Amino acid sequence: MIYQVMTETMFKDSFKALRPDNFTNEGLSELYHFLTDMGESEQVELDVIAICCEFSQEPLQDVLGDYGLEDIDELRDNTLVVAELSDGSVIYQVF
Repeated sequence: MIYQVMTETMFKDSFKALRPDNFTNEGLSELYHFLTDMGESEQVELDVIAICCEFSQEPLQDVLGDYGLEDIDELRDNTLVVAELSDGSVIYQVF
């Protein structure tokens, strides 16, 4: 196998080319840092489609309503919350 070190810009460009509406620029930065931190203990393959199936960025209130949850703490009790973003959205692991 051939592995390539991916910069944040390359990561963002990959998403913008395949799934431009799934994450904001801020969201992609947070997701990149989360995945690279995770990559310190294991290799992470860049599969844009798989990442979009596993993680989502949505307004917090929409996520809480969709899952019948009260607040961000209850969301954290049920899944991994990668980041809370400045626009009021969250990146979370879909469950």
